[in-house]
Amino acid sequence: MFDLLPYNTFGLDVKAKEGIIIKQVEELALIKETKTLFLGQGSDVLFVSDYDGLAVINAIGGMDIVKIDNHYEVRAGGGLILDDFIKSLLTYGIFGLENLSAIPGTVGAAPVQNIGAYGCEIGDYITEVEVYDLDTKRLFTLSHDECQFGYRTSLFKEQKHLRYFITHVNFSFDAQFSPNLIYPGLKDEELKDAMSIRNRVISLRERKLPDPRFVGNAGSFFKNPLVDLKTLEKIRAKFPDVPVFSQDDGTYKLAAGYLIDKAGCRGITHGHAGTWEHQALVIVNRGQAKPHEIVSLAQYVAAEVEKLFEIKLIPEVRIIGKDGEISWDQI
Repeated sequence: MFDLLPYNTFGLDVKAKEGIIIKQVEELALIKETKTLFLGQGSDVLFVSDYDGLAVINAIGGMDIVKIDNHYEVRAGGGLILDDFIKSLLTYGIFGLENLSAIPGTVGAAPVQNIGAYGCEIGDYITEVEVYDLDTKRLFTLSHDECQFGYRTSLFKEQKHLRYFITHVNFSFDAQFSPNLIYPGLKDEELKDAMSIRNRVISLRERKLPDPRFVGNAGSFFKNPLVDLKTLEKIRAKFPDVPVFSQDDGTYKLAAGYLIDKAGCRGITHGHAGTWEHQALVIVNRGQAKPHEIVSLAQYVAAEVEKLFEIKLIPEVRIIGKDGEISWDQI
């Protein structure tokens, strides 16, 4: 059995049937197992049981930087720690991802969820993703458009593409610094450079979010729901202070943390699982939690929100069962 405790930030005591750590692309050709699960730091997964297959840990490193005219092209190994990568970019004077500072996980995992925070999504800077298909045993490259980036989703989350192992991610960054300060907490005249923004983001996250090194969690457990105007007006009639973010497609994004808070679920505890006192959107392992305790708490929170707002919350985390990734309604 392969211990998955170091590879899930929820800190759950789960195991895989087998495991392999990939440091070079060539090592992928050695994989014969048909049932596989790809992991970096496991910061976006919730194991609901042991995994009856091969856990493939992405540890491919390396970073190449080329400046072309007025922008930088960067190629990064999928196993790089995302925050270390962002910090390295800033030391080279390369800007754009500073709003994503301190998000746990790896570079290779970031495109899967199209991670985002403080008004920034990583997919906006990705030009290509290099993958290895375990079924066909071939390496190929997907363009930005082929990755089908959306709100906390991408092509890589589709069942038929779960055998795509992300080896490298290619980015493009404008050489001219253009700060993204639209998010509350960043609208400050003192934030005149990218490192100042990074430090402010880290400070904001530390005040609101638990460090998974000390409190097991996978960050935001649920997605911020998207609603139409009719639903928004209905909610605003009862909760006029609800945070709303207009989307380009005419929908409206609501803050799931606000909904959970109003439903009376901030800081609650179920067994050894709970919601974080400073950010209700985060479900935490209060110590020795079992997978079923995390699931039960999450189901309760979702039910309370639906009862109050008539909105279904959908998990942002990937749910992993005995045979691999499963949907929320399969639990």
